[in-house]
Amino acid sequence: LYQYNAHRVAMVTVGPRQSFVEWTNEIAVSSADRYRFVGTMGDDHRPRTPGWDTLLCAALDALGTGVAYGHDLASLPVVPSAAVVSSDIVTRLGFLLPPVLAHHGSESFLHALGTGLGRSVFVPEVVVEHVHYSTGRASIDHTYLERANDLDADRDRYRSFLAEEWPKLLAELVDGLGLEGAPDGPGTRVAARATAPAGTDRRTGRGPHELSPT
Repeated sequence: LYQYNAHRVAMVTVGPRQSFVEWTNEIAVSSADRYRFVGTMGDDHRPRTPGWDTLLCAALDALGTGVAYGHDLASLPVVPSAAVVSSDIVTRLGFLLPPVLAHHGSESFLHALGTGLGRSVFVPEVVVEHVHYSTGRASIDHTYLERANDLDADRDRYRSFLAEEWPKLLAELVDGLGLEGAPDGPGTRVAARATAPAGTDRRTGRGPHELSPT
């Protein structure tokens, strides 16, 4: 905490212990009326690209509204395990991540969000490394083990959310944002032509927190 507070540009919020999703939503919702963009990443993400935040925000600014993310070096195809989202989405949904989740499923939802809106942009030259034990980039510890207990419950809750709540919420979001007939339709766009960053793992499969909807 002392090291965070030493950075004068940082705002640190301290409160009772909550899940990753609860804290993400609390900060995102309380900040949405003050900032055009909000972002999310875990404590095991490490930005590698100088100006990474400016580059992601610039890509999202060009898109207008939606989701922007870089390469996490942990999954192919790349998923938004760390992402920037336009605040209008947070304001209309009332959350950034589905409140039914505790920890797992954030990148699955952000992918579904951007794809469903047809407003998702991948910025390959931006690297925000996911330093996760499942990729051999970190050692497993008590926090990882504790969160592993949420996996099955989060998976079940996410499936129910996608099937029962998300279709209606997405339709209302598209309408509220005036995105009917969004150009290019659903899908992910690439912000610039670039090769995968040096050191990229040529892996396949889901990211450490990604949940399959089926």
